[in-house]
Amino acid sequence: MQVISKHSEKVYAIDIDPTLPDRLKGKFNNVTFLIGDSKEIVPKLIKELQEKNESIEFALIDGDHSAPGVKADIENMINYVPSSSLNIILHDSFNPECRRGMKAVNYSANKHIHYVELDYITGAYEPNGIKKEMWGGFGHIVLLNEERKGNLKMLESQKSLYDVTYLRSKHFLSDKKTFLKTIVKYVIGKNK
Repeated sequence: MQVISKHSEKVYAIDIDPTLPDRLKGKFNNVTFLIGDSKEIVPKLIKELQEKNESIEFALIDGDHSAPGVKADIENMINYVPSSSLNIILHDSFNPECRRGMKAVNYSANKHIHYVELDYITGAYEPNGIKKEMWGGFGHIVLLNEERKGNLKMLESQKSLYDVTYLRSKHFLSDKKTFLKTIVKYVIGKNK
């Protein structure tokens, strides 16, 4: 937010921490803090901004790190019809749970989306001493005022790197356990 605020006319910061506005009071004069669940706040904010003809040119999605939460945040944000262009950055696109949410979005349904790249900036493996975890990375979505002609392809330019890293990660082992538990539950339940 420090960087975004420094280079923006106006910023809306959505957070679940109710102490944030008091803790940062006076530090960011161009920031409006909106406290609560982004899944409720974003649709209302977009509607309000579109009614006022205020444009959004940049958005950073870095909130709920569950697949359903990421998917909901993206879907709510891409409901905005930009007056010029809107660049949306998706944080933690290298994290498997976040990436599942990003990949679950039907980007093609919105004709104003012209570009989707999940590996705009590649993430990292074992950052900050976190053993065998995948974090970081930025995805990028571009919405334009004019409608897209033709098909849209969601790009994953570093998919090979992501796949190799995933197979060696804590996430793969965790997902594999969940999968195996489901199979065992199904097989045992079926044989009763």
